[in-house]
Amino acid sequence: MARKSYFRDILSVFGSNLSVTISSLVIGIILSRVLGAAGFGLYSSLIVVPVIVIGFTQLGIRRSTIYHIGKKDIDENNLASALILLWFYTSFLSIVICGLVFFFSSSQPYDPLMVVLVLLTIPLLLMNLFAGGIFLGKEEILRANIINAGPTLLTLLLTVLFVWLMKLSVLGAFMAIALANFIMFFFVYHTIIGEYRYKLTWKYHEPLMKSMVKLGLVNAVAIFVMQLNYRLDVLMLKKLSTLEQVGFYAVAIQIAEQVWHIPYAIETIILSRSANTDDDAGVTRVVSSIFRISMLVGVVVSVIIFFIAPYLIPLIFGKDFTESVPMVQAVLPGVLILVGFRILNSRLTGKGKPEVAIYTFVPALVINFIANLFLIPKFGGMGAVWSTNISYTLGSIAFLIMYSRKIKTPVKEILLFKKSDFSFNRGTFFPRSK
Repeated sequence: MARKSYFRDILSVFGSNLSVTISSLVIGIILSRVLGAAGFGLYSSLIVVPVIVIGFTQLGIRRSTIYHIGKKDIDENNLASALILLWFYTSFLSIVICGLVFFFSSSQPYDPLMVVLVLLTIPLLLMNLFAGGIFLGKEEILRANIINAGPTLLTLLLTVLFVWLMKLSVLGAFMAIALANFIMFFFVYHTIIGEYRYKLTWKYHEPLMKSMVKLGLVNAVAIFVMQLNYRLDVLMLKKLSTLEQVGFYAVAIQIAEQVWHIPYAIETIILSRSANTDDDAGVTRVVSSIFRISMLVGVVVSVIIFFIAPYLIPLIFGKDFTESVPMVQAVLPGVLILVGFRILNSRLTGKGKPEVAIYTFVPALVINFIANLFLIPKFGGMGAVWSTNISYTLGSIAFLIMYSRKIKTPVKEILLFKKSDFSFNRGTFFPRSK
């Protein structure tokens, strides 16, 4: 039985995510300083629409692809062909929905050229997203890292060119995103057609596509609910407060969400390994250990962010964003709690059971919406912060209880540290049986 170290792969993904973090931070610095709070707020309120829409219209195909390729139950040529057809359908649906949202936006009308750029970028984003599912399903972590980090690194370079040097303002920011994803599209094409040599057809593989969509739809709803939990605050702030408050809150969340790079790196590997192994008990045991260590590291990172935020934000983003400091400090508990959720959820998703996240976070989303209605008009961005904390906390606690029942392990066993938790450096692995 082949054994593959997950620790090395986690470090690899973490390095990729770290490059994304640093690049995203620098992009945020450039945009906030060049565009100002109102301009950055406009950018954030526009970009949040495709993020939310794609979270649903992608139909969870990426994770469905990981699952099917990992289980090796479908011919990959047929799967790739089905994936292309699904890409066309989801791209069209995403463009239509986003276009309607922009067209009927009653407040702060958007520049038509910006809207066109955003809409044209959607198919590129979806193709790169679907390709990542192929790479992870085949456990090709390096290629998955390239498709993960490449668009952000390129966006940084192009943001410097279009926004900082050429002074193209918010339009330049969207030009950078569009061109970066267009370049990565060619990497995907070269890999899938040139190296994998998939024989793509336009045949409608009905049973296969139904299987992918059936599992994917549950994933899509789960992702959509989570994305909406993340982004609902921005949309409601734009409606109930000012663009300046949107800008302050966007910067605060951008800083606080750096804690999430722990679960981002880990959940990628857990998804891939869970789909490629039959040792259910072994994976569950290791995931519980990862959960505990990640929460510990998350606490340390959160404490560091709490104390450096008053110095870091004015230094990097400028004194105009000083109001973001208390928002960062206040939202850290909710962000930290979600670290544990993401890790445990990746385990259930890899097993083909993503519906648990829906059951627990739809109620949390409703709570978030109601809390925002009451808190944002009175407290602005800080009201959105407290709504986020309440939503994340209640949703994560409910998920932990349901996860415990699904894997038939007491909550106490999941939470309590063990001596073996600290043995990662000795090459802990997920066993593979295929």
